[in-house]
Amino acid sequence: MPKHTLKNPNNFVALTLCIAISYVLLFYGVSSRQNIKYLFLLFGLLFVAYFYILTYLKSYVEPKNGYLFYTSIVLRLLPLFSLPILSDDFYRFIWDGQLLQNHINPFAYTPQQIVDGHSQWVDASLLFKQLNSPHYYSVYPPVNQFIFWLSALAPKNNLLFSVVILRVCLVAFDIGNMILIKKLLLIKNLKPELVFIYALNPLVIIEFAGNLHFEVAMLFFTLLAIYLLFKQKTSWSAVSLGMAVCTKLLPLIFIPLIIKKIGWLKTIKYGLIVLITTLFLFFPFIHNKQLILNFYSSLQLYYGTFEFNGSFYQLFKRIGWAYYGYNPIAYTSKILLLLTGIGFVLAYIKSKNIFEGLFFLLFVYSILGAIVHPWYILPLVAFTPFIQWRFGLVWSALIGLSYYTYREMPYQESMLLLSIEYVLLFGYMCYEVISSKTVKGKYI
Repeated sequence: MPKHTLKNPNNFVALTLCIAISYVLLFYGVSSRQNIKYLFLLFGLLFVAYFYILTYLKSYVEPKNGYLFYTSIVLRLLPLFSLPILSDDFYRFIWDGQLLQNHINPFAYTPQQIVDGHSQWVDASLLFKQLNSPHYYSVYPPVNQFIFWLSALAPKNNLLFSVVILRVCLVAFDIGNMILIKKLLLIKNLKPELVFIYALNPLVIIEFAGNLHFEVAMLFFTLLAIYLLFKQKTSWSAVSLGMAVCTKLLPLIFIPLIIKKIGWLKTIKYGLIVLITTLFLFFPFIHNKQLILNFYSSLQLYYGTFEFNGSFYQLFKRIGWAYYGYNPIAYTSKILLLLTGIGFVLAYIKSKNIFEGLFFLLFVYSILGAIVHPWYILPLVAFTPFIQWRFGLVWSALIGLSYYTYREMPYQESMLLLSIEYVLLFGYMCYEVISSKTVKGKYI
């Protein structure tokens, strides 16, 4: 290997220092998500450095001092005292936490109802006016709500303190993800340094540590469930997957993948434990018909009203406008649901192992969704070290183009950038499929 590569300690340190400076500039130097040119520049630089490191990862051996592993942790701590700039969801997190601190069920009242009721604790200027869904009941499951409650332990109206509490919790989950991925790589007799595919991915650091998205917790409990399954601790694995469901409902679709590992009868028992865990954790929040309806109505509004960065959804929508003069969403949603179901069945049947199955289930769910926020695809990055395909990493870089939507109010997607994102993604997927270089152990 040439001296200018990662084997040269001085060059390696200089590179990681430049990466750290770029993150500092991103977290503390970008004043808002409307500053799109500055955002794209830093995002691009970070991904260039990331892919550069991955090209040498095949021959890289982590020194005993764990330099790169601890560097990954430090990068996650850099935004500790910054407010998220690419997402405003954290305002709702803190709002729900303050509701719980005041013994109010966030599934019982919308923020607007709370304000209309003139609750004494509400600081409308600090939180309510920043909420992006004041007329919705909360859609965040119990594990999230517990961490929201922790964030409300901060002094009243100290927004940054609440954010720090949230960030410490999520960074702890993310460090756990890194540890679990490394342990699972060893179980699968794969190179442990492959963990850096996830640990150094800029989108992972930006969206989990920076923008405080709880997919990181869902991912932790899912990885823990897989690890416990390999350790033949089936019941505890099911409890952990139940915790994942209580962070985001999506992991329910993972259960059929267990059949190949433990058989039908044990999978039924596994599913029952997941269900019991889920109901037990949800019950303190949702324990009557009205609360169920409130929760369901918010989920229905979210998935039936919003759209963002969808691929096939936008394609069908444009075809509808071109040929029929309206958005045929009633038909589009049914077609996408059918395609998603077919994709799930193929993933269950064709997957070679649980990691490949999880990867393709999540890919099908994302690629056919009407809402594909950048953080939605991060589990694909987490499962990439275990499979031969690398298009999930390419998508993690391309999906940053969707930030362009935030350049002005009201938000408006760029169909040009959307097309570039998915044309390049599908192009790289085709390359991986037809290329003779697509073999196990390939990095980029």
